[in-house]
Amino acid sequence: MTVAFSGDPAASWSILLEANLREAPDPAEVTARMSRACSEFPNLGPPAVVLRPSDWDGARAGFADGHYREGDPLVRVALTDDSLMIAAHHGAVDGLGLLALLGIALGDPVHSSATGVALRSPDRPYLLSALDRVREAVWTPPTRIQPSLRGNDSGDHLVSRVLPAVKLGSARLTSAALDATRRWNAARGAGHGRVVAAIGASWRGGADPRPEADSALLRLSLPAGATEDDVRVLLAAAAPEAGFPSAQNPLAQWGMRVLASRLGSTFLVSNLGVVKANVSAVRFFPAASGRSGVAFGVVTTGEVTTATVRVRRKDFDATAAAGLLDLLCDAVVTGHEARR
Repeated sequence: MTVAFSGDPAASWSILLEANLREAPDPAEVTARMSRACSEFPNLGPPAVVLRPSDWDGARAGFADGHYREGDPLVRVALTDDSLMIAAHHGAVDGLGLLALLGIALGDPVHSSATGVALRSPDRPYLLSALDRVREAVWTPPTRIQPSLRGNDSGDHLVSRVLPAVKLGSARLTSAALDATRRWNAARGAGHGRVVAAIGASWRGGADPRPEADSALLRLSLPAGATEDDVRVLLAAAAPEAGFPSAQNPLAQWGMRVLASRLGSTFLVSNLGVVKANVSAVRFFPAASGRSGVAFGVVTTGEVTTATVRVRRKDFDATAAAGLLDLLCDAVVTGHEARR
């Protein structure tokens, strides 16, 4: 089984979640639970093999960068005594779906404060949205986060930071990413006049997540000088995009072939909210695609908030990825203290 998914053909479309465990589960039980889940939910593909890697960083890179091929499981699992990693094709599950898989693997349901966008509806059909995206790419492409290099390496850098638990909604996270973009580009003499933020969401909430793909996407065009309050107003009024086209859609194929370097958004942010689970921390790495190939993820669990960045290796080295995430974290902390 394979999943056809539109978008950047160079992207693996593998989203990834890591959890720090309070107690080590039995690997055989994890394998059995995941096998039952794949039988119950056909969208998950063949049963996943639960790996016990000696090289955790190498396993993470393989899970994130490896493309899903015909007949492959669409879920990947790795386990040590104190960590659990789950990756899945974004066409099989969304971020909340990964949380559902975490609960299944642990045999203990996981819940999130994420509310979803079920009460909203697209304000125009997909075709009109697609044509507008083409027009945008041709005439007014979104600002790009300035690359630190021009390389040929495939795959992504994945970097994470741990912060004391902060109250962080999608508006504040988007505002922090906007601030990081401005500071990053200004330091490199690059413009940041037309920033377009993509906000990853789900049509459902996280109170009882299921291992399914129910993704929604909001796009905000952020004017120069936009503040957090401005972002909050724009986000509250935003209509979700009208679905995702098939990878076989001729318009999608043409757009990605001709306009790949100009399509997409300046960055993507995805916030899984406050997660209740029998773990001490969770890290979430959304898919990085689009014009900049930069995706920020945030999860709050217990006493900590984790922030992550995922960037393309061909555009950013590891030091640059860490520096970009540090700018986001600085903006998150500053925004939190200003609102206290």
